[in-house]
Amino acid sequence: MCPEKVISALGFTDLHLEKLNRSAYITSIATIADLKTVKFANMSLDWWDKHSLWHSHACVALCDVDNTHLCYIFYKIDRYKMYLSIHNIFTPLSQRRKGYAHELLKMIFDVAILGNVSRFKITSISTSLDFYLALGFVYWGVNSVGDYYCDLPIPLDGLNTLQTMVNNSNYSSLVGKNSEAIYKKVNGNNLTLSALQLLIYESDKLKMGENYMLQNLLKMSNCT
Repeated sequence: MCPEKVISALGFTDLHLEKLNRSAYITSIATIADLKTVKFANMSLDWWDKHSLWHSHACVALCDVDNTHLCYIFYKIDRYKMYLSIHNIFTPLSQRRKGYAHELLKMIFDVAILGNVSRFKITSISTSLDFYLALGFVYWGVNSVGDYYCDLPIPLDGLNTLQTMVNNSNYSSLVGKNSEAIYKKVNGNNLTLSALQLLIYESDKLKMGENYMLQNLLKMSNCT
């Protein structure tokens, strides 16, 4: 089911999703004025090009009634419907602090729910943690480049119930059958951070509190 039909079915009237192929994406980001967002938009383009994903996965833009592109996301759902993998999401400076990234992410989760996708995964950099922690995301550790790794079941009642799902679940149910894969993704990476990364990491651990679950994952892995 395409995102446009999903959003219509869920009753959104002011905002909708639009799939952008490579050409449409390049045309759209050419209208962005702030250089920092342009740099990130081009980095996202290069990554999608490198992995040859345009033929199977478009970029998706959140649009208003005038079809203005407010926010962008790169994501994919594997053919087995095991994972919604979120790669990049960004909002041009002129559209920030209006809740568009939250709304776009919520709509994409609704797409995944209607498609019977089981889990989602995402890596987050330090500067994006406030946004994701407010939504209830939890992290199992850091990956090989030092980004925080989240891998969780998709909450069946939507993104806004993620925090409730996490609070009402034990660690085993959050990991599911993926403990070995998650463990391999993060194991030992916190021990190989650079001095600068380590300073940021220690500060981020305090910020995340119980939402940083590396020790819980290690305990589960030692018991299996």
